[in-house]
Amino acid sequence: MTDRVFEDERSWEVSGGGRSVEAYVFEAGDVMIEVIEDAGWDSQRASFTMTREEATAMKEFLIRKGY
Repeated sequence: MTDRVFEDERSWEVSGGGRSVEAYVFEAGDVMIEVIEDAGWDSQRASFTMTREEATAMKEFLIRKGY
């Protein structure tokens, strides 16, 4: 891993250049993906929540692709 990556019990984040992506796992099993661009007054933030099954499908897709 690189120094751009942070991980704790419930979240995983990669950031650099004023931008970050965080995956947060809720106790109920859902996963929230949040993307942040820190650009002063023009900062942007977007988030999306997926089910446990959707997160597993994404993980399996990445594994099939060699990640």
